[in-house]
Amino acid sequence: MKRPEKDIIGALFWLAVGVGYAVGALRLNPGTLRNPGPGFLPLVMALLLICFSLFLVVRELFKPESFLRGIRWKNQLLIVASVALYGFVLDLIGFLFSTFILMFVLFGLRFSGKKKWLTVFLFAAATALAGWLVFSVVLKVPFPRARFMALWR
Repeated sequence: MKRPEKDIIGALFWLAVGVGYAVGALRLNPGTLRNPGPGFLPLVMALLLICFSLFLVVRELFKPESFLRGIRWKNQLLIVASVALYGFVLDLIGFLFSTFILMFVLFGLRFSGKKKWLTVFLFAAATALAGWLVFSVVLKVPFPRARFMALWR
């Protein structure tokens, strides 16, 4: 199967994600250009995602080839399920561990080879640690306390 045939399914998925984020950003009060509110940046990112997705959908719809043939549905469903599960697990075990688990699953679907699991582990750990350092340490974004970890105190 040719790569462009897969693009329309991914574009439709990201279009739906963009619309969902745009709705959420509007609920956060985006404000104005002169006085941006907390939903301003998420709204801009969502609108960019929607524009790029629409561009891909339109481009692929004008091709005569079938786009549903040969898609690895198992991988696509695992990605969607792991991202959805991430939202639930984040509050239970915290940002660092839940992000590591999500990245481990996503990199596990991506990499192959002799040292696949070592590479997956290292990339997942580096991604989770980098995210924690950027958001928690540098930007001082307060993360919710992990409910599961509070049981041990």
